[in-house]
Amino acid sequence: MVTREGRAKILDFGLARHAAATPAPDGATQTQALTQEGMVIGTMGYMSPEQVRGKPVDPRSDIFSFGLVLYELLAGLCAFQRDTSADTMSAILREDPPDLPDSVSPALAQIVRRCLEKEPSQRFQSAADLAFALRALSSGITTLSPAAAAPPAIRRNWIPYAVVATAAGLVGAGAVW
Repeated sequence: MVTREGRAKILDFGLARHAAATPAPDGATQTQALTQEGMVIGTMGYMSPEQVRGKPVDPRSDIFSFGLVLYELLAGLCAFQRDTSADTMSAILREDPPDLPDSVSPALAQIVRRCLEKEPSQRFQSAADLAFALRALSSGITTLSPAAAAPPAIRRNWIPYAVVATAAGLVGAGAVW
C-alpha cells in the first residue's frame, strides 16, 4: 500500500511456521504445526513454486514472493495471474513472467529474474544477499521515469521508495525467520 505521503507500507508478508513451544499438562513441551507438507497456503498469485506444490518452504520462498511484488510494481501487472486458480498455479510452476518494460534497467530486471527462479537454489539465498544487490543498484533505480510501465493516469515516482521499503521488510522477515 502507498500512503497519501507517498510512502510504501507492507501490510502482510510472510508464511506460517511452527508455533512456539507450549508446555503440556504433563510438563512436556509440545509444538503445533501450523502448516504441513502437502498443504497449500498463501495468496495464489504470490506463491512460490514450492508452496504451490505443497512442499516445505524456507526464506527463499519469501524471496520469490518478493520478486512477484517487485515485478508487479515495475510492470504494473501480476506476473502469473490467470483466469483460474489452477491456471495461475500452472503458470507459477511452468511459465516465465513476461519481460519487464524497457524502462526498467537491465540490472534491476536481472535482480527480479533471479528472485523469480523456479528452483530455490537459483534464487538469492538470503534476504541479506537480495538487500545488498538492491542497495548496490539503488542509484540506478531513481532513473526510472515517473510514468515507467504505468497506464497514463497512474504516476510511478513512488517505485524507488516501494522497492526500498519492500526490501527492508524482506530483510526484517528474513531476520525473524
